[in-house]
Amino acid sequence: MVYPVADRLLLVTLVHAIFAQFGDAMMGCFNLLNVPIRRFFNESLSSHYGMITEERFEFLFSLSASAMFVGLLVGFASMGWLMDNLGRKETAVYLRCFLGVLGSVSMLSAHLTGFCEFFIFGHFIAGVVGGLKVVLIIYMAECSPDNKRGLSSVAINSGGQITLLLITPLCLPALIGTDDLWFLLPCLTALMALLHLSIAAFFPQSPKQLYIQKHDEEAARKSLRFYYGDNKDIEIDEAIFEMDAENASLREDSMKICGILKHDDYRFSFFLVFICAIVPVFSAFNIKTQYFLRLLISYGLTQSEATTAMLIISAVSVPVCFIAPILIERIGRRPIFVTITLLCTVEWIGLGLAQTFTDFGYESSLIWLTAVVGAILGQIAVNLGLLIMAPILMSEICPHNTRATISLYTQVPPMVIAAVEVTIFPTLRGTFGSSFFFFCAIACFVMAIILYMQMLETAGLPIDEILQNITMSCRHTRRHTVGAFGIRVFNEYGTMKNYFYLDDDDDELNEDTPVQRKRSNTVSMF
Repeated sequence: MVYPVADRLLLVTLVHAIFAQFGDAMMGCFNLLNVPIRRFFNESLSSHYGMITEERFEFLFSLSASAMFVGLLVGFASMGWLMDNLGRKETAVYLRCFLGVLGSVSMLSAHLTGFCEFFIFGHFIAGVVGGLKVVLIIYMAECSPDNKRGLSSVAINSGGQITLLLITPLCLPALIGTDDLWFLLPCLTALMALLHLSIAAFFPQSPKQLYIQKHDEEAARKSLRFYYGDNKDIEIDEAIFEMDAENASLREDSMKICGILKHDDYRFSFFLVFICAIVPVFSAFNIKTQYFLRLLISYGLTQSEATTAMLIISAVSVPVCFIAPILIERIGRRPIFVTITLLCTVEWIGLGLAQTFTDFGYESSLIWLTAVVGAILGQIAVNLGLLIMAPILMSEICPHNTRATISLYTQVPPMVIAAVEVTIFPTLRGTFGSSFFFFCAIACFVMAIILYMQMLETAGLPIDEILQNITMSCRHTRRHTVGAFGIRVFNEYGTMKNYFYLDDDDDELNEDTPVQRKRSNTVSMF
């Protein structure tokens, strides 16, 4: 069957948005099934290693929780090499699905054998799968037309949040959230991974990788025809022209970190991507992934009430999942990213107030209610694209030959911080109380200011034009330093118009190029 372009691109997006979310479900096992898994760990450790103290158990349990973040670290550290050497599709589909099945089977083996080490290994693999999801987003962005890059990327993120919403009620104690039935969730994730592999294996590879890296124009055109449509020769020619322009600007096949930091344009791109990558670390997302159920219980709820509260949080914020793909294109990257960071700030304030009440021994339903309201705002930030800010920018403002290196150095350091943060969070909370929460709120607010002042808009623009705008912006900054610290302030919110100024010796943009015409002749694909 030959699909029209809208149906074809929609099919690809839906397959990834639905079945590729097995990684999110795997990473959520530890938090959603925290109580039965906690009892399983206690029984496993006691039966195999003898009785241990409560303090030592808490340490080992926290260490096990951080296994996922070690996996994320491995995934982020290897994805750059895998993207360039194994390939976008091979990494995002074949390898990721294989690891999804492996991790799910490992968690299931823990239930069958009684060894918690199998679950820890599965939790580690879940982190690797979560890290490689960035490759899936980059792969999808490279396959999508310029005016649909953000939409397809955010749709994949929205699919993950909707998946978590659907599996959360399954984890209630009345269903599979028990000592005997928790293994059913890993069974479900294994099935999702197999379904994703069986369908996505038939989708073409990234046209950008085929053309720029493998120099196979025929295969690239075939891939573009699949995603753009059979009768879209003009749009395909424009995409090839755009890739030619991007390829012409590349000085070497792969840039190292020293070369990136020495190059003004690449350094600016690296800085923006790094800021977007560090925002999730200072948000409450990582802490909530592992400890939110316990936090709600400490704020006065029972296990069942806490699980129900988590379901309500997801349900209230889920409408954002459906409008986020549209907002990212209509409103633009910059206002969305700033809003996301501010929502993270307010979430920490809500959690900090709840922790303050708890620290002072105040007992009231206001405590957990404050935490839930803050968590709703934080979940809205996640649904808007908190976790894909860096991948979206990476696919738009980083030249093809810098993405592997930039992905390594912008994803690995934040994940090291996140792994340490999750491991020592019980100690930080016990020692500093609400002060730690408010410190993170301040950090998020500072990053929101940085993004507001530094970030440029990329929505709907061809990649080569974005790179040209960055070059001209950096050139202007070298000539006209603004502010005491040389900070560039982009005054016109949500547009590129005031991001740079053309001096007499600057080249004017040719308004009659195929790429320029592409901006005004974008094809509505959905």
